[in-house]
Amino acid sequence: MPFVSFRYGMPLLLLLAALAGCAGRADSFAIPPQNVSGSRAPVQGLPASLAVPSGAGPFPAVIVLHGCGGRSGAQQVWAERLNHWGYAAVVLDSFAPRGVSSVCDPANQARVTAQDRAGDVLSAAVWLRTRPEIDGARIGVIGFSHGGATAAWVTQRRYDRLFPGLLKASVDYYGVCRFPETQGGVPLLALAGEADDWGYPALSCRGFAAKLHAGQVFEVYTYPGVVHGFENVLQQHRSMVEGHALEYDRDAADDSFVRVKAFLDRYVGRSES
Repeated sequence: MPFVSFRYGMPLLLLLAALAGCAGRADSFAIPPQNVSGSRAPVQGLPASLAVPSGAGPFPAVIVLHGCGGRSGAQQVWAERLNHWGYAAVVLDSFAPRGVSSVCDPANQARVTAQDRAGDVLSAAVWLRTRPEIDGARIGVIGFSHGGATAAWVTQRRYDRLFPGLLKASVDYYGVCRFPETQGGVPLLALAGEADDWGYPALSCRGFAAKLHAGQVFEVYTYPGVVHGFENVLQQHRSMVEGHALEYDRDAADDSFVRVKAFLDRYVGRSES
């Protein structure tokens, strides 16, 4: 399926319509939480939408993780983009079942952590394996900001020991990379702006890379002068959240899309049969 690069000058409604035209159907579900050591699971199911491409499955799938502000239209754009690339996409809401709307304020960040959300990711992956339209041997993760930190966190070796082979790859957009000594064998891709001061993800992920062992697949790409939220086409104008700048950057976004698609195709999209 060919890659299409959407440029800043394309009208936003046209861009969204082009992506939406590649989607098949989308349905809503409540995903049963798994018991994952160290993760505080919600009592009720995790609200999720599953969007699958047009055509015959089963499809590889990618779990999409929202940022600290909760679920928004940005994840829907990604679900449609992933469908265009040939992947099913399940968008999770980690906050609503916990009674939380945002953890952007540092005072609220302990209410839902990356460790908590790692349990959500694994719950979604286990659930995806039960779906007939999904190839349960080909499941990946992509997260943004707080969700990006979660996407990095869930690649720790303890989770691979609990659920061997469940996740094939993970993508971290501008989330911090922590604890390289715990890293397992799940391939991880990190993308961040050099001017992003919300946790300094470019700095943390480069430091993370320097401490990994040979054979651990980790790719990191950083973009000079680029701030938080750079791939979010809905963030057309610079804004400030908790003192940090957010703004879409066309060139960085387009480059990142090429890299993400290639990474997913390499580790998730290919069939092992």
